[in-house]
Amino acid sequence: MGIISLKNVNKYYKTGDNSFHALKDINLEIEEGEFVVILGKSGSGKSTLLNVIGGLDGYDSGDVIMEGFNYQNADDTLMSDLRCRKIGFVFQAYNLIPVLNVYENITFPVNINGGKIDKEYIANIIKELGLEGKEMSFPNQLSGGQQQRVAIARALANKPKIVLADEPTGNLDTAISSDVIELLTHGVKEYGHTLVMITHDPDIAQYADRVVTIEDGRIV
Repeated sequence: MGIISLKNVNKYYKTGDNSFHALKDINLEIEEGEFVVILGKSGSGKSTLLNVIGGLDGYDSGDVIMEGFNYQNADDTLMSDLRCRKIGFVFQAYNLIPVLNVYENITFPVNINGGKIDKEYIANIIKELGLEGKEMSFPNQLSGGQQQRVAIARALANKPKIVLADEPTGNLDTAISSDVIELLTHGVKEYGHTLVMITHDPDIAQYADRVVTIEDGRIV
């Protein structure tokens, strides 16, 4: 069994009397240390799939298992604890906290989880991501590429087992996008993370160990 296993997972969105079948019998195994790209058009279900893997969204049937822990057995508190300890998130919109400086944004997941900051590890991430000298800057003082680097550093701060990236280059130009992808894949090799990235850009697939394509809520 991989680090993450999805078995016959189904997800519905319900609005009044209407129901939309967003994920249809998803079966997916992701191995530890693997870089998997989930490729699909807008509306295909790829963001829903990533949110289910990350425990941000519930699902209606099937099993999602991380390292032997079945999400079906978890309440909100347990899922929140799992996300804090084992999952790092990188979003297209960065989602940095504007009143915190770069260093505070990066270490926020460690602090909110009551953990101890590994200063040497954080300093190494900051160096690897080219953020030295920016530690005291605030998000509105950074370029888009720099903000995404901070978001990546924040995702890595808790030494997660798995990093989930949702269209992390969607707001960046081509040159900066390549840098961001290389930084994320470097994290897989340097720190042994498992990386799952969703995108609609087939050019990003060349960096992956494996590409999973989703159409109309199904893996094809």
